[in-house]
Amino acid sequence: MSRYVVRTYKVAVPKELYPLCAELNKTAARIYNKTMSLVKKIKYKKGFRLSPNNTQKYILRWACSINVHTHSKQAIIQQYFQALDSYFNAVKTKPDLNPPYKRKRFMPFIWKDTAIKLLPDGKLKLSMGSNREPIVIQTTLLADTKIRQAKLVYEEGKYYLHLVIEGKNVARKPQNGKIMAVDLGILRPITCFDGTEVISYHGGILNSLIRYRNKELAKFQQMLSRCKKGSKRYRKLVKAKKKMLRRTRHQIKDILHKITSNFLKMCLQKGIGTIALGDVTNIRERVEGNDSANQKLHQWCFRKMVDMITYKAELLGMDVKLVPEEYTSQTCPMCGSRNHSNNRNYKCQNCGFKYHRDGVGAINIYVRYLGKKSQVVAGLAPVRGVRYKPHLCGHGVRNAPWKAA
Repeated sequence: MSRYVVRTYKVAVPKELYPLCAELNKTAARIYNKTMSLVKKIKYKKGFRLSPNNTQKYILRWACSINVHTHSKQAIIQQYFQALDSYFNAVKTKPDLNPPYKRKRFMPFIWKDTAIKLLPDGKLKLSMGSNREPIVIQTTLLADTKIRQAKLVYEEGKYYLHLVIEGKNVARKPQNGKIMAVDLGILRPITCFDGTEVISYHGGILNSLIRYRNKELAKFQQMLSRCKKGSKRYRKLVKAKKKMLRRTRHQIKDILHKITSNFLKMCLQKGIGTIALGDVTNIRERVEGNDSANQKLHQWCFRKMVDMITYKAELLGMDVKLVPEEYTSQTCPMCGSRNHSNNRNYKCQNCGFKYHRDGVGAINIYVRYLGKKSQVVAGLAPVRGVRYKPHLCGHGVRNAPWKAA
């Protein structure tokens, strides 16, 4: 089935355009602040909030002297109302929240599709209004690429254009429609079972990076507690802490993307049609442990993993179903009795079945999705582990260097 998918494409901005980029982001912040102050002022004096249409009419008259594309001004105004809508949705469960109130010094400048033109030679032309020269940046995009939005983002001392591109995707539906059950975990991010074998992805690199972030954050917090708030050293430490958190956040995201991409590639090669994911929603409220276990549980990136698997599977034409995972790691796949395992190995006290605990969870999710009561797994081979090497692995690489553990 043909459909359209939207992805983000990142383009570096030449350094000679950095002064103009700073000016544009400052202009975006000025428009955003004016929009916010107007809505707050009317709310304080009149007791109601202006609608987006009335706010836009006033702001466009006020910003007539700001020489940028009119649709860019509209996009910045809409960005404030999107933040306001998010506040209205979140305040239903958290009454102590405040609406958007912080003034911005810089904000990403936005171009809509009406202000973007991709030339046949791959050059990107961004309109700056009727009386200013457009910005032209060389890209590697094809001439028939449809760009819906461009956002000017400042990241780690450099400017990038985040292009939202729309492409036509032909979803490939596997013919045999096999099922892959997935048990998500902390030590093993993905443990899967397709009815014949169990495969487990090691999470050592991911967990070590999270531990490193915790230790570095504790060091920064200790040093900050000894400084006077607002001092020069305090500001330097805050800046260094944010840089460390940003770097580790990007590294964790990179690892999760590579793990999920390799997993989906394997599913495509096996002809998987449906992925049954163990639903771990609200697991933090259901599980209790010591401080160390609670910290690992609350820093578990299971929601990011589920989102990545879901959208990547949809692009490949696979269905993703959530299956309740209660007691899947405790139930014996052969006799159905429940047993607690003290380590990573599972042993049934009733029938003597032995296997890896995460593998037992994946098998039970597979059985639960099919609606069966038990599954004969007496001749099942040991778990095949996959060890991750971040400096060798990449997206879409043929024969990706993942070694069996």
